[in-house]
Amino acid sequence: MEKASSGIVVDASPLIALAKMRRLEILRVLYGHVWIGPGVKEEVVDQGQAIAARGVELIEKALQEGWIQVVRLSTRERKLAQRITKASRLDAGETESLVLAQSRKRRVIVDDREARATAAAMGLELIGTAGVLLEGFFRGHLTREHLEDAVRELSRTIWLSPAVVAEILQRAREVRK
Repeated sequence: MEKASSGIVVDASPLIALAKMRRLEILRVLYGHVWIGPGVKEEVVDQGQAIAARGVELIEKALQEGWIQVVRLSTRERKLAQRITKASRLDAGETESLVLAQSRKRRVIVDDREARATAAAMGLELIGTAGVLLEGFFRGHLTREHLEDAVRELSRTIWLSPAVVAEILQRAREVRK
């Protein structure tokens, strides 16, 4: 098994999906540290508590343990995030995530189509939640069967293109384990 990398920035929807699926721990195993902006914390934890969202307690525990950390944006980062928010349909959490990833030179986990397009335009290395599961498989943390189950569960938790599901499952089947 490969060692966890030095950290990653995560947007709200991947955190919510993985927590609902009871698979949040894959982030710690794969990346070591997870950074979120205050807007993501507000959306995921504060709003999640208000509606008793499934899995919010896992995110709270990870915050207490310190492997998920809320990162305050610098003044420059906040201004850039505000400009991106005004020029797009992205929410504050998405723009914070992209700006943090860019300024801290980290990969970002984001699922929203416009956020992914903006991340690509910013030259960011990005991955989606389904890609995280596939990476977990490639690095030996999920069996092929666990990956297939997780991708099916993810597709019931968030909308996944059938083409994405097919590609992930095909790439996993090409690997001889």
